[in-house]
Amino acid sequence: MRPLFFLCILVCIFASTKAQTPSLIICKGSAINYREFNTGSSLPSVSWFWKFQGGIPAASTLREPSVTYPDTGLFLTTCRSTFSDSSKQSQELYVLVIQSVFEPIPMRDTVICGTNISVTLNAGNNFRGARYHWTSPDANLSGKDTNTRLFSVNQPGTYSVKVWSVCGSVSKTVVVKRGVSPIVDLGPNKFVCRNAAVLLDAGNPGSSYLWTPGGETTQSITANIAGDYSVRVTSPDGCVKTDQVSLIDSCPPVFFIPNAFTPNDAAPNDVFKPYLDGFTSVKMIILNRWGQIVFQTTDLNAGWDGNYMGEPAQEGVYACLLEMMGTDKLRRVEKVNITLLR
Repeated sequence: MRPLFFLCILVCIFASTKAQTPSLIICKGSAINYREFNTGSSLPSVSWFWKFQGGIPAASTLREPSVTYPDTGLFLTTCRSTFSDSSKQSQELYVLVIQSVFEPIPMRDTVICGTNISVTLNAGNNFRGARYHWTSPDANLSGKDTNTRLFSVNQPGTYSVKVWSVCGSVSKTVVVKRGVSPIVDLGPNKFVCRNAAVLLDAGNPGSSYLWTPGGETTQSITANIAGDYSVRVTSPDGCVKTDQVSLIDSCPPVFFIPNAFTPNDAAPNDVFKPYLDGFTSVKMIILNRWGQIVFQTTDLNAGWDGNYMGEPAQEGVYACLLEMMGTDKLRRVEKVNITLLR
């Protein structure tokens, strides 16, 4: 793409620049065609020496040089003219080179789930020479607040911004919306008696759901064991609410430990297994009469098949140690003797 060309009339008797205020703003990659007009003397100028900070070329002795600026920044241009009587005069100006390509405006539609709206919209394109103009059909905007890159919003509505410079412009419109938050109520804590099914419903049809501890993603679940249950509900607007309920086991745990079993491949009593109801964890250790551990488990549903190290264990009396944690949060420890018969 060919660069844009701008014409700068540089009058070498023009008052010297006292501050770094740009006399000309151009786009990155553009060129300036400089012209020198001799109005500082009745005599004609006969030679010229130009210096172009940030420009290509960096210097010239032409009367009307053309200079390209490949990078952004504030650059000083100096012109020294020599007149036919050998007198000289120098003048200078600043050229501001700005971005020629705009970045996409980063702001996007926003949903506010709380009661108070406080959003900062960002127009991006933070470079010198950029101008900003905000508009909204839903809010009264004062002029002093609209020429800013960061714009504060405190009410829902549609907001538009135009970012512009001598190099072009870019615009974007977004909506700031007050979202609808779900109302989630799993009800009060409930007393249950082990394994009694309880339907838990999070309501808010059309929302997204995540239950803990099971990880279900449905509106309702059936809770089959006592414990704590919580649900995270996300509305179509993206607003989130949670609630929790405790199912408290009101029935005391029950256990029964047999005192003998017959692992002879003939049912019943082939496996030694205590009856446990209302327990959340167990540790069972079985020892022979020499104190050796012949079997151990932490599985609530596991039992001893009467083998030790892959071989049938000897008939006799064994000690069984049980450590159990009930749904009532109470720890129980039992020690009994059991007899293995073949």
